[in-house]
Amino acid sequence: MVVLARFAHRCLVAQLAVGKVTMSRLQVLSLAERLDIHPRWTGRGVVMGIVDLGFYAHADLVRPTRRIRAFVDVSREKPRPSDLYTPRGSAWHGTMTACTAVGSGYASGGRYRGIAPDAEVVLIQVGRSAEGDIKAEHVAAAIRFPVRHPGLGIRILNVSLGVNPDDPAAADVLAAVDEATEAGICVFAAIGNDPYAPVHAPALARSAIAVGGSDDRNTRETGDDARYPSSFDGRPPDLVAPASLLPAPMLPGTPQAHEALALHQLAGILEERTLETSFAREAGEIVDDDERASLEGTLAAVEARLARCKYITPTHQHVDGTSFASPIVAAVAAQMLEAAPTLKPHEIRLGLTSTAVPLPGLRADVQGAGVVQPRLAVEWAEARGART
Repeated sequence: MVVLARFAHRCLVAQLAVGKVTMSRLQVLSLAERLDIHPRWTGRGVVMGIVDLGFYAHADLVRPTRRIRAFVDVSREKPRPSDLYTPRGSAWHGTMTACTAVGSGYASGGRYRGIAPDAEVVLIQVGRSAEGDIKAEHVAAAIRFPVRHPGLGIRILNVSLGVNPDDPAAADVLAAVDEATEAGICVFAAIGNDPYAPVHAPALARSAIAVGGSDDRNTRETGDDARYPSSFDGRPPDLVAPASLLPAPMLPGTPQAHEALALHQLAGILEERTLETSFAREAGEIVDDDERASLEGTLAAVEARLARCKYITPTHQHVDGTSFASPIVAAVAAQMLEAAPTLKPHEIRLGLTSTAVPLPGLRADVQGAGVVQPRLAVEWAEARGART
């Protein structure tokens, strides 16, 4: 009895100590923990196109099953396989947007999976000009790609980038969005992250579903939701989605991934050493206060570095922006299409906007119809599909 009592007390001390030393580390909730996602539909049978500057064949896209249906580079005649299989700096943004929408969560043990983890994906790479701007002619070609290759079956296209309005081909990007929509492809576009700058193509296109941002405070509760500072000048968003503190996988093998792993391992060791001093003190042993202070100070520095670099696990960091809000909404549309395959782009828009919930106290021109409601939107699609 005495032994058991001491063991229970020791466990309680450990729990309290762990809580103390890890309390400052940010715990980023998964999309499933923050959004009311319909559990039945996963995007199975739906193909989504993702337009971005680069991609990497991340485990969340190829395991447990490979769901990359095609990799395309509109800036050259044939894509270079090395672009897809090398963790390059230009690949992180597109990889994160793709995994936000359709990632399997393989690298996180299933926790940080996308909303449509069974959807297939076509990765469409664009390029930059000599000045570093995203080339509008490439974006226009990327948006037209699903129209010109209907055999791939792309029903949804996400574009989380914008083009310079001074680019001579910027108007053609708007025309490309209209053509894709006419062909039955639902185009989602991130509206941008600067409330003082005008909205650029492709989000400027009226036929696109332009997605702005909300700040859900990394919680499931909606009472504290606020606006994320996204663009709206010249074209309000159709609706908004979480755009702050979103979990996304890092590119393996990069310096950032190595640092994140090392810092998390060191934090674990320091926590264990700190616990040892707690146990020793509880047992009445003499504890070196300087050693304890050194451990706590080093742990605090490690946690500060983890926070600064947004490393939330050894494999994931958190990201911000409408670039990641847009694929969230696109993934909800994939669920809707799985539930009701005959939906047209204008019906998907209606289902998403009619079920969205406005943020209180904000004008419609900065939030559109309000915050996306995944379960309600899919239930709307289920009802529509049952009537056809």
